[in-house]
Amino acid sequence: MNWPEISIEDFPPERDDEPTSLRQDIIDELSDHFACALNRELLKNSDEQLAKQRVLSQFGDPIKIARQLWLDAMKEKIMSQRILTGISVTAAVCCIAVAGIVWSMMKQNERLNLKMLDQLATLADRPQPVTASQVDQQILKQLEKLNERQTGQAASISDLLSPITFQLVQTGKDLKPASGFTGQLTKRGSKTDTFTVKAISDETGKLNFKRLPWGQYQLTITSPWGEHLKTKMISTIPGREYESTIVCPAQPPDKVSVVFEVDQTKQTDEEQGYLLCDFRNRILSKTQDTFSLVTPRKVEGSYWYYSHDLADHPDQGVYLIDLKMKKVVACPLDERGMFIDLKPEQLKLQDSVKLEEGIYEDPALYLLQNKDLSRLSELNRLEYFGVVKLDDTREMRILAARNVGPRMLVRPFESIKMQPKAQKLLEQRYGVVANKLSGVQFPDAIRFDASTTESNIWKMTLPELDPLTEESVTVIDSFQ
Repeated sequence: MNWPEISIEDFPPERDDEPTSLRQDIIDELSDHFACALNRELLKNSDEQLAKQRVLSQFGDPIKIARQLWLDAMKEKIMSQRILTGISVTAAVCCIAVAGIVWSMMKQNERLNLKMLDQLATLADRPQPVTASQVDQQILKQLEKLNERQTGQAASISDLLSPITFQLVQTGKDLKPASGFTGQLTKRGSKTDTFTVKAISDETGKLNFKRLPWGQYQLTITSPWGEHLKTKMISTIPGREYESTIVCPAQPPDKVSVVFEVDQTKQTDEEQGYLLCDFRNRILSKTQDTFSLVTPRKVEGSYWYYSHDLADHPDQGVYLIDLKMKKVVACPLDERGMFIDLKPEQLKLQDSVKLEEGIYEDPALYLLQNKDLSRLSELNRLEYFGVVKLDDTREMRILAARNVGPRMLVRPFESIKMQPKAQKLLEQRYGVVANKLSGVQFPDAIRFDASTTESNIWKMTLPELDPLTEESVTVIDSFQ
């Protein structure tokens, strides 16, 4: 039942700083609440229109509620932007005032020059007096005063500029210069005050942006192999040089061996199949979904982000684990990164897989049986299903989903069962669940570190989903 009808177009205009999934999450959550309320009303009265009217009178206009939820979620960012806009306007007014002062001084200088020319012309028309040397001395003194005034004006303008340089060094004991890194500084402020400058570090590792107007800048540094430093904000003071040292990675991320250890208790050998781990970020589109994989690594306290090349290697970030054999393989995909149907004999299982070093976060997890390998292409577009989620208070909630998202563990081709007690609690809160329950979502972030200095054994303890019990909820709450 697709009611109430709420779409993304019902929200205010989209903002650049808005999370991509915020509107869909609000729609899914609100639709779930209204659908549950409608189910409860239908149990009391079979008239669907009357039930809908009662739900609307109880909760109100769903579009207004959705907009209010969106505003509540974005309030902090909107207020931050308004404060930043106020600061930017103040800075712009100061810049205009400085420009006005400079313009006034230039006009004053122009008038003084004209006055000096008039005096020189008058002197030229006079008969040459006996004391010509004295007149020449007076002219020289006036010219010296004019030169001193012009020099003072140039110095005052120069005082508003700040030299900005960074010393880039490679990580390690020797701190060798990091050459060939591209730096970009973006001036923050009003539209007329904003500009961007770029520079490349030389063989000594110096990244020199020369003299720039004082203010607040956004710094981005990119390595020759495409790894970029998390954006930093810097502030300069008029006339004062800004210098800083930044430690950069010495080379692209190394490939390291990773072993997956999955603990799936209370499962017989016959029930054990495969666990599919997808670390990619799925970008939904009406025409063709795309994928990205960005893994950060920490270099001397700062995070550098590496964008994996999924065009030439679409299977990066997707791994198929044989739970019985305790082996793993990079999951074969098509050239667009979509799932394809497989046969067990196609899988070249190994004890470990090679991954670029970095932090891999919040995978989408699929529990599969052996027979499900021949249906993997169906994962590209699933029907709506329900997911049990623990909220901030560790109470169970139900979310409706179309795709398996971050931190979700689902059985895509089967419904999960629940203990009667847990089932009753959910029905009391949400009514009859329209969508089948296929999995759970873990409340906290899931992080695995592929390190060059430590053993890379990624351990996971999967909760029991058949049935979902209070013990399962404890495993979900503490999953890592």
